[in-house]
Amino acid sequence: MANMQDTSDVARRLWSLCSVLRDEGVTYHEYLNELSYLLFLKLADELKIEQLIPRESRWQALRSAPPSQALSVYENTLASLSTTKSQIVREIYTDSSTKVRNSASLYKLIAEIDAIDWYRARQNGLGDVYEGLIEKNAQESRYGAGQYFTPRPVVDALVKVLKPTGGEVVYDPATGTAGFLVAAGLFARSMGSGELRLAGNELVHDVQRMALMNLLLHELRGEIKNADTLSQSPLKPAADVILTNPPFGLKGSLSAEQKKQLDFPTSSKQLAFIQHCYKSLAKHGRAAIVVPDNVLFEAGVACSIRKVLLDKFRLHTVLSLPTGIFYATGIRTSVLFVSNDGKSDGTWFYNLRNGGATYGKRRQLTDRDLDDFVAAYGDDANGRSSRQASKYFHYLTREEIAADGERLDKAEKFNSDSLTEPGNLLDLTNLLSSELETAKSAVESLERILGAYGLAGADTPQGASE
Repeated sequence: MANMQDTSDVARRLWSLCSVLRDEGVTYHEYLNELSYLLFLKLADELKIEQLIPRESRWQALRSAPPSQALSVYENTLASLSTTKSQIVREIYTDSSTKVRNSASLYKLIAEIDAIDWYRARQNGLGDVYEGLIEKNAQESRYGAGQYFTPRPVVDALVKVLKPTGGEVVYDPATGTAGFLVAAGLFARSMGSGELRLAGNELVHDVQRMALMNLLLHELRGEIKNADTLSQSPLKPAADVILTNPPFGLKGSLSAEQKKQLDFPTSSKQLAFIQHCYKSLAKHGRAAIVVPDNVLFEAGVACSIRKVLLDKFRLHTVLSLPTGIFYATGIRTSVLFVSNDGKSDGTWFYNLRNGGATYGKRRQLTDRDLDDFVAAYGDDANGRSSRQASKYFHYLTREEIAADGERLDKAEKFNSDSLTEPGNLLDLTNLLSSELETAKSAVESLERILGAYGLAGADTPQGASE
């Protein structure tokens, strides 16, 4: 593939090798793990970081194995790397195993990876090849990395406005595949401001493995623990910058250890994550937190959390993201921008859903779609730049927000006068959807109250409020 144009071509070619794995019975969501074990060895060779790997476990040793022995050599390699001296390599390969059972198939996979024009790919950054593979997996399968992947244009825009600077602690409590931490590290490097202290937690070990590889292949260092964030105390030392997209829609009883960490006990994991974030934010620190829209308007714990963010912090900006940009879910999302440098005098609302544009595989979000928001946000990382209102960007005082029940679902409502125009029918649908969610939340709250007093209807169908 000598005429390969960029890293996305390499990622596509690597993804096409999944057909070899599929023939071996490897399930769709296991593709990325299986390719990662092999790809790390090859890219370590290309990046000249093979000193981290014992000589007998390196790519060339695997590549030179005869077709009939490739599988046994590879299995021994995985076992060896899981106990090697290098901590980072050991973490990546702990509990690793291969699903491939045919030595000839594995040999073919190794040969195909080796045949790629890695010299050309290296000019664009080998770390981007791996991140491109993660994105391809996210696009192709709801069982893949989609639930751990935030679209790169969103990540880059949030990093651009928060401007992480060398020496600062940058934290993602829901690290996923480390997209935010990688982007922050690359941004600081591009600005020549020095290295960041990158930190994160990831509950799923296989995903933590991908995050560690993602950092290392971008020549970045960070501490990513395989840990349950909600059972952890707030980060110490506290974070100067928090960039995160916590998991959505996860409910269930929290453990005693998890509840002990919360100001407001809740069964909603995303509300628990938000509390962990503001407790982990250093004085004068700043955060961008991706949340599902119900956080903006629900009563109960969600409202209590909004009051904390408005009165004990400065929740200065809310960005409403377009629908369809997250591969694993159709949930409507927004970003809360919070600074720990005072209380909120008011909040700006930016509506990136204006115009009714929808996104998906055919029309993907690009950096250009977020350029106007980045410009409107301004140069000050804490959101203190002078700002100008526009058809996308509006301001409400703290008093105006309080008068409407502390609701923050305002971005789409500034244009409500024109919602009946044909071009804005999608906006009308979105507004009605938001109001329906509010009503649903109120019904659920009432059911909980009635249930607490033993007054809930015994014949209510299970899941009726779903």
